[in-house]
Amino acid sequence: MRRSTIDAVRSHLDLLHRRRHTSISLCAVTSSDPPADRQFRTFSCTHSRSHASKMATENLRQLEALMNRLDQDRAALQRPVDLSRRTPNTISTDSNPADKIERHLRADGHRIWGFAVYRCTYTSDAAWESCMQRINASVRKAMDLYNGRDLLEEGCFKLTVIADASTLDGASTQAVRRHFSEWCARMVREEQGSPEEIHSRQHEASSPRDWGMPVRYRFCIQIDEASMRSVISEDSERWVKLIQGDWKSREATKQQQQQQETRPERIVESQGEHNDDEGEFTDVEDDEEYAAIEGCTNEDVGWMKVQLVGLMPDFYANLRDPNVWHIQYVRPPDVATA
Repeated sequence: MRRSTIDAVRSHLDLLHRRRHTSISLCAVTSSDPPADRQFRTFSCTHSRSHASKMATENLRQLEALMNRLDQDRAALQRPVDLSRRTPNTISTDSNPADKIERHLRADGHRIWGFAVYRCTYTSDAAWESCMQRINASVRKAMDLYNGRDLLEEGCFKLTVIADASTLDGASTQAVRRHFSEWCARMVREEQGSPEEIHSRQHEASSPRDWGMPVRYRFCIQIDEASMRSVISEDSERWVKLIQGDWKSREATKQQQQQQETRPERIVESQGEHNDDEGEFTDVEDDEEYAAIEGCTNEDVGWMKVQLVGLMPDFYANLRDPNVWHIQYVRPPDVATA
């Protein structure tokens, strides 16, 4: 089904490029959830050639991510349900975020989980303290639901606050990303131990579908004045900025691809290649520009606003899968549901 569906969308794109006016409507559902909680996503486009091509391109990108998720759901349905020792009567171990985080730590040989939090506002220390208290309270409340308080013990869970008014007050997400990249380079060893120590604690992959990509060193949280005020407010929706650490703009990605394609060894390799597109997803170029956010006109700007409720441990555990970012992503100023 997945292959034929992707082919159908590509065929539609081909029609659009031939100036044919046509339409397509696709619907995907994540089947591992209970019927009432299943997520339906419909993709459609019946527009002029240029606009429809752009929309179909983005639909194809999202559809590929959803199809990967459906493959995982289908495999999960074929396996016996494993009871969680934390929630044996309510939530399976595959659905319990505390269980998933524990498995990820064991698979990585790591001891610490949790986001690095960048403080980018210094208008009020009292407001900041209240903000951090609410974030920690949100994590504790969720962990009570999943019976995962053991993962909040000292030395296991850590929200590392990175604060420097001289460099971070009002900092852009790109500035935070640069600092986060440097921070990760030195902190893996400092927090988790030497490679030998990590290997000694390491177990085999937590599941056949585990991507083995530690969330702590791939994503961070940025709290600026607006997000801090939302967290401490009693009325507004509470949210923080979630930054993807290894994100690159569309232009930077294209430049990197062009450099790789012009390498002599790559040219030699490509001469003997035959691309029959057997199941491999190829991103179709999308030149549509959106309103600039910090100078970026991509749809994916490398960060998004995420609701505080459900951010940890639920969203944190799911971010282990790189497809989750593309499935859950919403462009600011909209707020993603964790």
